[in-house]
Amino acid sequence: MCLVEALELLSDARRYVADGEKSLAHQRKIIDRLDRQGRDDLDALLFLEYLEEMQEQYEAHRDSLEQRVIRIVRPE
Repeated sequence: MCLVEALELLSDARRYVADGEKSLAHQRKIIDRLDRQGRDDLDALLFLEYLEEMQEQYEAHRDSLEQRVIRIVRPE
């Protein structure tokens, strides 16, 4: 993979992480609202757990791409 390709993928990965953070915040607000209203929030909590797992994967992929870019720019 060349530097240009790695940087493009890294840019996409960073955007996915940022979008994921927004989704997590939104889901937490939904859970808070359901809780305040005394409604069942189990499905919302399960979905939040799923989003958190996906976010971990997005962050790991981003971190991997960052390391790849570093290896391309500064080979050992």
